[in-house]
Amino acid sequence: MKSKLVGIALFLLLIVLGIGCGTKDEKQSNKPAVSSEELNNLKSVDLSGQKVYLKYKFEKGEKLRYKLITVTSSQQTIKADSLMKSTGDQTLTYFFDIEVIEVDPDNTAELSLNISQVIFDGQVNGQKMHYDSKANVSKEEKLKYVEFETVSNTPFRARVNQKGEILEVTRIDKMVDKMMTLQPEMQKMTADQKASLIKNIGEGELKPRTQLLFRELTSNEVGKDSTWQKSTPANLGVFTLENIINYKVNDFVTVGVDKAAKLSAALSVKWSGNKKGTDSGMNYLFDDPKVTGGGTILFNIDKGKVIRGETTTNIEMGVQIEGKDSLNKMRKTFRKDISINKNIVELM
Repeated sequence: MKSKLVGIALFLLLIVLGIGCGTKDEKQSNKPAVSSEELNNLKSVDLSGQKVYLKYKFEKGEKLRYKLITVTSSQQTIKADSLMKSTGDQTLTYFFDIEVIEVDPDNTAELSLNISQVIFDGQVNGQKMHYDSKANVSKEEKLKYVEFETVSNTPFRARVNQKGEILEVTRIDKMVDKMMTLQPEMQKMTADQKASLIKNIGEGELKPRTQLLFRELTSNEVGKDSTWQKSTPANLGVFTLENIINYKVNDFVTVGVDKAAKLSAALSVKWSGNKKGTDSGMNYLFDDPKVTGGGTILFNIDKGKVIRGETTTNIEMGVQIEGKDSLNKMRKTFRKDISINKNIVELM
């Protein structure tokens, strides 16, 4: 049970997912195709009832650059004999440089992806933290932010179909080699342990983060007000979740000379699991998990790409812990974790 409690904290931390001077061309490449202000002022286009397919389109040799910003605010409250509160805010920025290596006849593409820069700014109970993968940092700082050091400037591959589904993420072994160089004690890992770590990085970190750039869409034709649903499993501490995202085509708009679909996404959750448990003499009683969210996604129909996405997820978890202290006196502690997570995706 204790490990599951730790899992909750890690889940909240993870979901809770500045450039220096450069040339004029570099600055231009970091300008989003559509800004947040422009997103709300795009001109509608009348398709006269016509329906369209929302398909990703890839061309061999094509190069893309995406910026992914994850902003998280978290709050933890622990109530026992006294009340303790802690807060945290963090902003993670990833720059993805992507090249289309190959395109199959069914338009499934193999992509080479490189996270060329990671920037982290955080504040926990007033203590500020900062990291930039392009800055010269000490060995101690590299170890402190080893997860960012591992993924930055270490290319990997992904296969994406025309629905935007990430089929697989590969070539992650170089990331593990880099991690082992930073942490020599890891060189004692067995082959099985290394294979397990490669799988964890691919499935737990790279695949879900990359999927934010390629939102999985419907294979059916859609018109204005069309809806569809996407369900995915997840785990949150002692609970098994079914994340249900309801998509809707709110409007068709123009972006430059192209047509785009403006989509809304609304998140709801079904959960299952035992809310009560006992471990090492401690009794646990969990509240119902509360997970909600929503946002807007702009998909360029003519180019076949997500050009902007703004989505937010809210998570609230509570647990009551009851057990005897060192004086054999029964004590109750209640802990609540609240996390607000916003993801912003920009095609540059």
